[in-house]
Amino acid sequence: MTSKLKNFIFILALLSLPIFTEELQEVIVLEKKLSSLNGWSSNQSISSINKEELNNLDAQHPKQIFRRSPGVWISRGSGQEHLTAIRSPVLSGPGACGSFLVLEDGLPIRPTGFCNVNGLFETFFEMASGVETITGPASSRYGANAMHGVINVLSNPINSDSKLYTNIGPNNYKNFKVRAGNKKDWSLDGFFANNDGFRNDSGYDQQKIKIQSNFTISSWDATLKATLTNLNQETAGYINGLDSYKDEDFSKRNFNTDAYRDANSQRLSVRFKKESKNSLFSITPYVRNNDMKFFQHFLPGTPLEENNHRSMGIVIQQISDKQSYSFVRGLQIDLAKAELTETQRDALTTSSAFNNATRPKGKHYDYEVDSFVYAFFGGIEDLYLNESLNFFADARAEFIEYEYSNRMISGNTREDGTKCGFGGCYYNRPSDRTDDFNEVSARMGLVTNYENINYFLQVSLGFRPPQINEAYRLQKKQTVSDLDAETLTMYELGSKFNLKTINGSISLYQSKKKNSIFRDSENFIVDNGKTDHEGVELSLQWNMNPSNKITSNITYGNHKYDFETDTSMREKIRIGNRIDTAPKLMANLIWDITLNDNSAMAFEMEHMGSYFTDAANLHEYDGHTLYHARFNKELSSSTKYYLRMDNIFDKAYAERADFNAFGGDRYFPGLPREVYIGLEYTF
Repeated sequence: MTSKLKNFIFILALLSLPIFTEELQEVIVLEKKLSSLNGWSSNQSISSINKEELNNLDAQHPKQIFRRSPGVWISRGSGQEHLTAIRSPVLSGPGACGSFLVLEDGLPIRPTGFCNVNGLFETFFEMASGVETITGPASSRYGANAMHGVINVLSNPINSDSKLYTNIGPNNYKNFKVRAGNKKDWSLDGFFANNDGFRNDSGYDQQKIKIQSNFTISSWDATLKATLTNLNQETAGYINGLDSYKDEDFSKRNFNTDAYRDANSQRLSVRFKKESKNSLFSITPYVRNNDMKFFQHFLPGTPLEENNHRSMGIVIQQISDKQSYSFVRGLQIDLAKAELTETQRDALTTSSAFNNATRPKGKHYDYEVDSFVYAFFGGIEDLYLNESLNFFADARAEFIEYEYSNRMISGNTREDGTKCGFGGCYYNRPSDRTDDFNEVSARMGLVTNYENINYFLQVSLGFRPPQINEAYRLQKKQTVSDLDAETLTMYELGSKFNLKTINGSISLYQSKKKNSIFRDSENFIVDNGKTDHEGVELSLQWNMNPSNKITSNITYGNHKYDFETDTSMREKIRIGNRIDTAPKLMANLIWDITLNDNSAMAFEMEHMGSYFTDAANLHEYDGHTLYHARFNKELSSSTKYYLRMDNIFDKAYAERADFNAFGGDRYFPGLPREVYIGLEYTF
């Protein structure tokens, strides 16, 4: 352990002493403060989707849920794969997923540095009691990776009713969900799904199980949660050719029939909590395990990647309601060990002479990384400056250390140490090394406290450290990647209103990101990128009458480059260009209709504006508008059925469009019209 690390732990221990010595007092709000983002009461950029809406939707993919969240775009790939955008363009690349933090009941599903670009399929969103998002930096409370935003999936509480669900749809889709428990001290959730996919030789099988238990130890209330997930997916990649997604037969083709992804995860946590007069104290230890194997069909030679991590940690926090303000403080420690190998089974003979020579048969990478994360955070909320104006602030100090160990020959040779042609093999393995990142993130602002209309102003700082795939998975001539953490500074103002029939919120933001990590024209991973982000998010709910409600979320974003370079993909980035895969306008409109006491229906419009598909702004996707509908009816007090139709008019569209200098225009084709029927039984 380095001396810097020891000093940091000592400082945190001193700062944390009051947590353990201060007399505990009663608190009114309990689990919400610990598990829910809404417990961060002064944050003004939180949106939520409740359990009823999730049950009615019965989503097969996270994209169907988060199109209802302002500022968020979950872009569907093949099967359960996806990319994420939160007040940002859709980010791709080996470490792009590090810009977003995914939580389940307030705990990160993965350790810092080991993000999964498809991380939402490791959550239990299919049977959640709610999903929440923070748009904008939240590192001051939640730490590394909460740079562009946070997604939190909330588990069904133990006191929920026991139920059986089933849903069937096209392409042999079927799921089965079960909820069982005694509504007091234990529950079991199970989810099982199969989908053959609408494209040839694609589809997936998926299973998820969650076990929860409440119990008491001495004066502590405790909740145990265990989540197990498994995914076996046959993957379909891009289709190529300008507007090829408009050809119904071509869009169903799969040019990567040997591609697959097998992934499983296990998470266990126990939250101990104690309350007294005006205070809540909690200790939450947790352990996590992930294994993934996937065929990299998008690379010449199609190597197989295998990665896994084992991690454990603890979050200690105290929430105190003082007479004139609330005070939150805590300590988080997270330890992880990750391993990664990449192996090419066969010699490459069908590509260019350069690729054939520099992408050899055999093992390309074999390394492990130990990570150590220690953080202290604190915050003040509801500090009233006068009767109608209060101040809030948060800060977090975080130390991150990676210890990298190369288990192969260092450099850009073949596995046996022999050299490749054209100046060396494509893959370069750095020697053993240690990297550390010391970061401080903060947030502060003002919010009014009027009866119907309130206003807020805040500034926040977020960051993400380099992910291990960026720091140690080097290529060509690069032997060391001395990368700094990406940072984002955001200014935001807005209003929340609750009038007689209309309520909602509006937020305006402007931000700048520095040290943006990308792969340059020499194929070096560098961190000298700069980008600007600004936009408006509007949420409205109009209660027309007791039977009709209209909800709308509108997102406007303007995301631009603030630097100039050429990239490894021959893209020419210039100052002022719009960032690719960043639509200026996204919108969602839902009309909910209550037909009678036991039946309801809803119509939904989903709009995606046009966006450039390359950094030079020379190629563009036109965007699309889709229409959906659903109907649900209670057959009895215990039985309900659902009918849902997606893409009513069978619109040909692209889930995501891209332009690649080596392959031209390419797309993930959107799903055609689909009809799903569901049945729910409560017992």
